[in-house]
Amino acid sequence: QYAVGGFTYYVTQAGKDEWRKMAAEAYAEALPRVSDKNNQAFLIFQLQQVGKDEVVGTLANYLTDAQLSDPAARALGKIGTAQATKALNQALATATGEAQISLIEALGDAKVSDAAPAIERIAVGATGNLQKVTLYALAQIGGNTSVYTLSNAATKANYSYDVANATSSYLVYLERLVENGQKALAVKSATALLKNAISDKQTPTRTAALKILADAQGALSVPSLQKAVASPAIEERIAALKLAQKFLTPANTQQWIAALPRFKPEAQAEVITMLGQADAKTALPALFKQLSSKVSVVKIAAIGASAKIGQESVLKNLLDVLKKSSDDEVKAVKTALLSLKGDNVVNQVATALPTQPANAQVALLEFLAARAADSKIDVVVGQLKNNDPSVKNAAFSALKRVSMPKDLPTLYELLGTVSAPTELLATQEAITAALKGTGNANQQTQLLLGQINNVSAEKKPAYLRVLANIGTRKALQFVSSSFTNGSSSAQQAALAALANWSDVSAIPELHNIGKSTTDASITEQAVAGIIRAVTASKQNPTQRVLSLREALSIAKTSAQKESVLKELVRNRTFNALLLAGPYLDDASLQQTAAQVVINAALSNKDFNGTTVRSYLNKALNFTSSDAQKEAVRKHLAELPAGDGFVSLFNGKDLTGWKGLVANPIARAKMHPDTLAAKQLKADENMRKGWVVKEGDLVFTGHGDNLCTVKKYRDFEMFVDWKIEPKGDAGIYLRGSPQVQVWDTSRVEVGAQVGSGGLYNNQKNPSKPLKVADNAIGDWNTFRIIMKGDRVTVYLNGELVVDNVILENYWDRKLPIFASEQLELQAHGTLVAYRDIYVKELPSPEPFVLSEQEKKDDFKVLFDGTNMFEWQGNTTDYIIENGDMVIYPNRGGKGNLYTKDEYSDFEFRFEFQLTPGANNGLGIRAPLQGDAAYVGATELQILDNEAEIYKSLQPYQYHGSAYGIIPAKRGFHKPLGQWNYQEVVVKGSKIKVTLNGTVILDGDLAEASKNGTADHRDHPGLNRTSGYIGFLGHGDVVRFRNIRVKDLTVVPPVEQPAPEPAPTDKKKRKKK
Repeated sequence: QYAVGGFTYYVTQAGKDEWRKMAAEAYAEALPRVSDKNNQAFLIFQLQQVGKDEVVGTLANYLTDAQLSDPAARALGKIGTAQATKALNQALATATGEAQISLIEALGDAKVSDAAPAIERIAVGATGNLQKVTLYALAQIGGNTSVYTLSNAATKANYSYDVANATSSYLVYLERLVENGQKALAVKSATALLKNAISDKQTPTRTAALKILADAQGALSVPSLQKAVASPAIEERIAALKLAQKFLTPANTQQWIAALPRFKPEAQAEVITMLGQADAKTALPALFKQLSSKVSVVKIAAIGASAKIGQESVLKNLLDVLKKSSDDEVKAVKTALLSLKGDNVVNQVATALPTQPANAQVALLEFLAARAADSKIDVVVGQLKNNDPSVKNAAFSALKRVSMPKDLPTLYELLGTVSAPTELLATQEAITAALKGTGNANQQTQLLLGQINNVSAEKKPAYLRVLANIGTRKALQFVSSSFTNGSSSAQQAALAALANWSDVSAIPELHNIGKSTTDASITEQAVAGIIRAVTASKQNPTQRVLSLREALSIAKTSAQKESVLKELVRNRTFNALLLAGPYLDDASLQQTAAQVVINAALSNKDFNGTTVRSYLNKALNFTSSDAQKEAVRKHLAELPAGDGFVSLFNGKDLTGWKGLVANPIARAKMHPDTLAAKQLKADENMRKGWVVKEGDLVFTGHGDNLCTVKKYRDFEMFVDWKIEPKGDAGIYLRGSPQVQVWDTSRVEVGAQVGSGGLYNNQKNPSKPLKVADNAIGDWNTFRIIMKGDRVTVYLNGELVVDNVILENYWDRKLPIFASEQLELQAHGTLVAYRDIYVKELPSPEPFVLSEQEKKDDFKVLFDGTNMFEWQGNTTDYIIENGDMVIYPNRGGKGNLYTKDEYSDFEFRFEFQLTPGANNGLGIRAPLQGDAAYVGATELQILDNEAEIYKSLQPYQYHGSAYGIIPAKRGFHKPLGQWNYQEVVVKGSKIKVTLNGTVILDGDLAEASKNGTADHRDHPGLNRTSGYIGFLGHGDVVRFRNIRVKDLTVVPPVEQPAPEPAPTDKKKRKKK
């Protein structure tokens, strides 16, 4: 059906009429031959799309079929020609039951006017679905003779909803009358409907009737619409006014003005609003009168409408209204003022402000702030001493919106006089705003520090919050120094500034303060400041957890710890789970800790293992939600078996670790006894350089790498790390360097690129994608995934290495080791680690050659563990579950080629296609250009049976030498199964065997001696050597177990004649 549907779509395109007719005839011919009713219905639907008069006779045969009458009638109705509608009418005369219903519906959909009389007769006495479909069809047709049938049905339904949809059909019918030019009948019927449908439940019917009147009469419907505006139903009033707005003219605007007194206040307000939306300028004088209305809802509507119509010309009127208005009316004036355009608006508002009552002054101050009226700062400052607290507060709130650099002296002076917390903060915010116009953040800091130096010691603390708002490193240093060395008031102001810093950069300082203080109030502010900074930040969840851990480490009280854990709940990461887990044993924090653990664990089934299971089982006891308990139990049951994430560091000693002995290649060559002896000495040295301090694993700066006792193949690793200034470290994967760690300020060695890169790579990317390091002295976290020879690294939750091949530093002629130890690098500087967790991932066993293939000198090009033998697009071609897979949207370019060139060879591989997949095997190809032409040839790798390839040339299908020699078809395994293919290339001869069947056996030279089959130039046809390549064409294809045998005959090297043997001067003794 997918293929047929695609063909139908194709033939219905413009310019394909011959194809359309052919398809219609073919479907019509096939229809009676198909026995399955569902398939017949499918073919009828295709005829509906492609058919015209040529299929009417075929479809008419099915109009009496109980199961197929509906699709057949629909198809004829859709075709809609005179012949098609005639067939429907003829069938209706004798149809009964479901067939009759289908025919009536199709005639209605096709709007067949001469069917109306017959349907009207059927409608008499009809019930159930038959009644419903007759009313529907008559409404769609819209004939004037049907009015009584439909009107009577709607009346019986009391102009409300019923199962026959009588009222809905009647309304549709009236709309159709308007469309058909029967407007007089539509108006008469709609007017009668409005007269009879008077209950609240019939409001939707009345609003629909109003639209019919408006559509039929246009502006002549205004009297009826005005009558509707007097309705108590707001839905009807609003509908009438929306319709009236379309027909508003200067003449009938006065009709609406004259009618206002007849309406209730709510309706008056709605009419006034409509006049404003319609920009009815002739209504403006009347609206001015309503500005003094005693009814607030009317007055508010007049305020908005006057402003919309009159703009700046009504400004004086609006300001006059403010003198005697309620708070709601004042708010309406402020909203109206904000909508006014014109240069003079701000000036008049500022002039009027001082003489207004308090509630109006507040509104006008808010207006000046919203307009950022910096030229009127003197007006705002003038109200800072207003005796009314609301006006004073509004003035301080407006200050930051009207402040400019020129105002800094005034603001500095003000800062020295205010003391109330809200006024102090407003002034600090105003200074912050004014400083933004003085340059970048560093320049703002320098300017403000100069001002601080000019004021007395007791006034300096007031400036610290401004430094917090700017947030530069120099500002942070100054505020931190003020806390450490300042007076008590300076210390309080500095702590408040740090706790409200503009970004997360003050978190380390807050942590240090909290760690060193014994003052409970200081600790409270430090913890709260860190939480506030994290909450307000745009940090990713992993980074948030690192920051919150700083707060948790200084929290003293249960309440403080609880506040951190509550914020932690929002971050569903592995490090959040690890952080909250131990608090499951704290009775005062168990419930919140349980929520962190449950949320994190349930968010990702990859978080598994003994530690995770233990925490989840504990958390079950501390949640009261039955649904959550059930979710946890289900999650536990579904977690994969196995160790999962295992802690490599117990926080107490070096269990599980050993010292470094040489490198993997050197160790492999050692005698076991020699290796054991060297290991004992290495372990002794290890304990000198690596120590456990306060639960962290610390390298003191002296000694060698620290190595895991266990070796690892594929794995996922989490590890936190921290370095000192000028620090340098790294993590060796399978004994090979390294995921880099260094101080990014070391520009002289290139460290500005950031940590996390594969530092020792030469051919593959060595630098991280971005800088994601935290400040020196802060904790960072790696998530490292290694599968096969590919490495992915996340630093502090940011992707910095994306599935990059790790090269073998110890011998670049070899791929990375399949299994080896993990190492923490020793590089002469202090480095600390914590929370080291590793999960071993399933890894395929490497493919190995058969004994016969070994004897035949085959070479493995891909064994499922690495892509060492390949070059080119190793971005899109990756390893997945032991397969080589191309994912064409990963950002790579070009094809994948063998590292070595081949002349004559035998190439064996397996492949698995996806629907519509297209790839190719390049033969003797160069590294650039289209291998199908500049190489010797391209052997197609293709899903032959895909619909999109049905029109290819024979030489374009799977196994063909593209454009030159076609291959046999029909030997693929079903889609999704693995296919096995052998390719033998000798000279110009090429042979392809697919799943045991030879599908191509030809000679490129012979096949092209009179020109190629595709009549195109193949300049690489005569190449005698080149690379073998996989040529991606934008589709997902999987490959595995790739090997090759070089068949090139190497000419024997001519050996020099042997030199005569030297003669002994001494004679041998005879025995």
